[in-house]
Amino acid sequence: MNINSLDIYKIWAPIYTEWAAWAKPVLFASLPSKRASALDIPEVPVSRELKTMIIVDLPGVQSVEESLAFAAKGWRPVPLYNGVMGQGKMLVDVYELGKALHAGADMLKTLSLPLDAPPVFMLDLKRMDGSRSPGAYDNRWCVFPQDMPSADYVISKGINKVIVRSARYVMIDLERILYDYQKNGLSLYVLLNDESSPKELFARKQSFADEWAYRLRVTMKLKRNATGGFGGRIPEPQERSGSGGAYYRIG
Repeated sequence: MNINSLDIYKIWAPIYTEWAAWAKPVLFASLPSKRASALDIPEVPVSRELKTMIIVDLPGVQSVEESLAFAAKGWRPVPLYNGVMGQGKMLVDVYELGKALHAGADMLKTLSLPLDAPPVFMLDLKRMDGSRSPGAYDNRWCVFPQDMPSADYVISKGINKVIVRSARYVMIDLERILYDYQKNGLSLYVLLNDESSPKELFARKQSFADEWAYRLRVTMKLKRNATGGFGGRIPEPQERSGSGGAYYRIG
């Protein structure tokens, strides 16, 4: 049976659940009509604990597959993907990711997750990949502190530990959030590829120079979209007839 994008979003972010308020709808607004043919759900070396929050920060489809693996163990998946799906060449190709979310909704419907299930927040490690090129759709994005619950809120829900599942490193936008969690008393752990168990993680405080460089990159290079997420066409240069210069055209 075919279901529309809104129905798929409601499966991933049921309004009656504790963590649905943080789910991002922008990618669901333009999901492909096709499902992924199959998802490869791995075994994750973590047992469910009510006092543990998970952040999965893996590339594209893998982030959906591993989040569903955590869901099978009792965590509530919360998609935070905030880049819009564009037409043509996208700097961050989210087409397969969208197909995986479509297919993953079928699995998610079969799970009877408790109302107090702790969250597994879903991020795409490729969210800042790609270089600007004229005519491409720039849908790179980053995660801000307001995109995730505050340390105080997390602690108020009885959670005292955060595990980051990532491939090989923690990206700077996420580390800024983790530092605040750490500063306010949450224990941090990281589970990298090929590791059998999480290891303790110490988030770095960003230097003044790093913080300003990061803010400049976000405000000057990322393109906000009318839907609330990130995405917009990069202008193409076009020669102006009879002049020695060029102007830019959107389209």
